[in-house]
Amino acid sequence: MKAQNPLQPVLKNYFRTHPFNMLFSSFIASLQQDPWFTIENYNRRTDSTFFFLSGTYKNFNPFHYQTAEVRLIISESELEYSDSLKTVDTVIIIQMMGITDTGVVKKKQVIKEFQRFHNNHGERFWKNDYKNVDLHGETIAEVFNYFIYPFSVSPFAIAWGRLPDTYQYTFTITLRCKIKENAADLIIPPGN
Repeated sequence: MKAQNPLQPVLKNYFRTHPFNMLFSSFIASLQQDPWFTIENYNRRTDSTFFFLSGTYKNFNPFHYQTAEVRLIISESELEYSDSLKTVDTVIIIQMMGITDTGVVKKKQVIKEFQRFHNNHGERFWKNDYKNVDLHGETIAEVFNYFIYPFSVSPFAIAWGRLPDTYQYTFTITLRCKIKENAADLIIPPGN
């Protein structure tokens, strides 16, 4: 699919494996068999719960700074569209987090990674949407959502910020997709 082309360089550079080049079930199996990936939480989908997988990598760091932890989270989530019916759909959220320690130096490193990523990959996408979070006049987090024409749901985002529990800084890459017939695809709102 041509619309996925902007994603490919990012997926290739930042993800050891991803669902856009294989069946979703094969993607999950590859994580289960990856000697560099340790699964810490794995909940299959049931009638009352969504799919969730979380784990950490060893010997794999796609970021340009030293990490304390590289974490991958895959979660199934509900997405409410902004249509007049407020239609709800189920999507997959995949997050790759480069978590550092606390401190000003580490904060500068994740901000630099955030800026580097946007400078290197931002123009590949049709448009982007920027948001920041300020506290007492200081920026404590920033987010870019990237869009692929003509889709209204951003398939891709980057962010930096501080984790609320540990105060560690993180640069996070988020991939949003829909699973159709066991294959990852871009999210198409209802009626399109």
